[in-house]
Amino acid sequence: MILNTLIDDLGYSDQVIGVEVPVQMGSTVHDKPADIVVFTDATRESHWITVELKKPDRRDGIEQLKSYMNAAGSVFGLWTNGADEKFLLRVNPNDFSKPIWRLPKSGESLDDIDEPLTRKKLVPVLDLYAVFKDIEQEILAHQSLDTFEEIFKIVFAKLYDERVNLKNDGAVADFRLGLTEDPSTAADRVRALFDKARKKWKDVYTTQSSIELNNANISYCIRALQQYHLIRSGDVLGVAFELLVNKEMKGEMGQYFTPRQVVDMATTMLRPRLTDTVCDPACGSGGFLIYPMRRVFELINETWDDPDDRAEQRKDYAQDNLVGMDNDPRLVRVAKAYMIMENDGRSGVTAVDSLDYGAWPLTTRQSVVGRPITQAQSSPQQLMKNRADDDGVDLILTNPPFAGAIKTVSTLRQYDLATRDNGGGLKPKVDRAVLFLERCLDMLKPGGRMGIVLPQGLFNNFTEQRVRDYVDERARILAVIGLHPYTFKPFTLAKTSMLFIQKWKDDDDRDADYNIFTAVSMRPGKTKLGRPQYLDDGKTLDCDMPEIAEQFLEFARAENLDFATES
Repeated sequence: MILNTLIDDLGYSDQVIGVEVPVQMGSTVHDKPADIVVFTDATRESHWITVELKKPDRRDGIEQLKSYMNAAGSVFGLWTNGADEKFLLRVNPNDFSKPIWRLPKSGESLDDIDEPLTRKKLVPVLDLYAVFKDIEQEILAHQSLDTFEEIFKIVFAKLYDERVNLKNDGAVADFRLGLTEDPSTAADRVRALFDKARKKWKDVYTTQSSIELNNANISYCIRALQQYHLIRSGDVLGVAFELLVNKEMKGEMGQYFTPRQVVDMATTMLRPRLTDTVCDPACGSGGFLIYPMRRVFELINETWDDPDDRAEQRKDYAQDNLVGMDNDPRLVRVAKAYMIMENDGRSGVTAVDSLDYGAWPLTTRQSVVGRPITQAQSSPQQLMKNRADDDGVDLILTNPPFAGAIKTVSTLRQYDLATRDNGGGLKPKVDRAVLFLERCLDMLKPGGRMGIVLPQGLFNNFTEQRVRDYVDERARILAVIGLHPYTFKPFTLAKTSMLFIQKWKDDDDRDADYNIFTAVSMRPGKTKLGRPQYLDDGKTLDCDMPEIAEQFLEFARAENLDFATES
C-alpha cells in the first residue's frame, strides 16, 4: 500500500526506492533495517525519505524512525500502522519540531511544497464525491456528527475564499494548511472564512451556525480540498453532494440524482430565453436551474457589449428569474452554493414542500405568480379567480420524487386529480408523480413549456388514462423521450420517460391534430453499474441525448413552435 502511494501518487520511480535497507549507525549497521527508503537519485547514496511500518495494534516506533533519519541523513520520515500516520521533517540533527502533513512528490523540494498556495496553483477536481467519501470516513472515525452538514460548511468556507479572496492568480488562499503550519491556526482561519461567508450570504446559514469539527478534522478537510478550484470544476459540486445525501432516504421517495446529460438535453430542447422565469419544484442541488441560467448568460453575452452591463444583467437574471424548491433543506443549501459558484443567484431557492401550496412563503408564491401579491390574494382560490393572462412561470424543468403516495387530506384538496373519477369526493391517496404533474401545470403560464421526468406507467398503464387526458386538455404534448434503464444507475433501474409539453393559450385550437416527437435513448452515457461510459477518446460520454435534442429542435422548427424559431 505504501509502495503504491510512493510510486502512483507521489511519482517516485522504483529505481530510487529500497525495501529493508540497512542503516549505518556510527561504525556499525543497525540490526533492524529501515522498512522503506526513498533515495535522492538512482545511485541510492543519499536518503530522502525513510518509512517505518508497524502492525495495526502498534503505536511505537517514532523514536526509532527519528534515529534512522538522523543516522542516514533523511529529510522526511513517515510512520504508519495502517490506520494512522505521522509525517516528520528533520530540520537539523535531532530537530523534528516543525510538523508537516504530507511527503514531497518526486521533484519537489521543501521550498516547493511550503510556498504560499495561490490561485494559480489550484486545479479543477474531477471526482469530488471520492474526496467527500474519504473526508466522511475520517470525520466519523473521530467525531459523531452529521457529515453532510459539516463537509458542506467546509466547502461553503472554501467557496467564499475562492469567490471573494482569490481575485487574481497571485492571490494567496486563506483556505490552506502550510507544510509546517500549526493545524489549529489553519482551522481557525477556515472558521473565520465560514463566519464571513455566513454573513455575506445570509440565506444559506443562520447566525448561530458554526463549524463543529475539531481542529484535526478541519485540517484533514483542508488537506483534501485545498489544491482544488471548486468554482472552475463545473458540475462536480452539485453531483458530489447529491450522491452524498443518504441514498436510502432519497430512494424511499423515488428521488434520484438527475444525470447532467439529461439536464443538458432538456435545456437544449426547450431553449430558455432572456425573459423566461425558470422553475424546478424539486430542485435538488439545482442542476435544472443552473443549466438554463448558463444558456441565458450566453444570450446576455451575445446581446450586451459592455462588460458591466453583462454582469448586471446576469446578476439580475439569477436573482429574479430562477425559482427553486426542495423538501430537503440540505440540498437547498447546496443549490444556493451552486448559485454562488455561478453568479450569486440565491434568493429564489426555498426549502419547502412544493406539493403543499399552503406551506409556501409569500415570496415563493409571488415568484411563481410572477407579480407582487398580498397575503390575502395569495390563496389558490383567489389566484385562480383573479389570474392574469401572464401569471405563472415560463419554463419548468424537473425530476420530482415519484415513489409513494400522498395521503394528507389538506394537500389532496388542492388537486383536481385527487378527486374520484365519478366526482364522489377525495381519493384516499394519490401518487406523488400525479400531483407533481398537476402542480407544474398550474404553475405554468399559458404558452409556458415544461420538461418533467415521470415513471413509465403514467404513459402506458390503462389505469392512468384520466391523467393522460388531463394533460392533453391543458397542454400540447411536444415530445416523449424514453430514458434508458441505466440512466439512473446505480440507484435504480426504474423505467422512466421525459415528457415535454407547452401549456395551451386561450387562442390555441385544441382540437386540431398535431405531431408529437418521440425518441428512445439507447446510449445513456452509463454502464450497467452506473459508471460513466466514454467513447474511445476517454473524455466524451457515449451518450445519444445531444443528438436527440438536436433532432427535436429540427422537428420543433418544422412545426413552427415559437420557442424554437425565436432567436
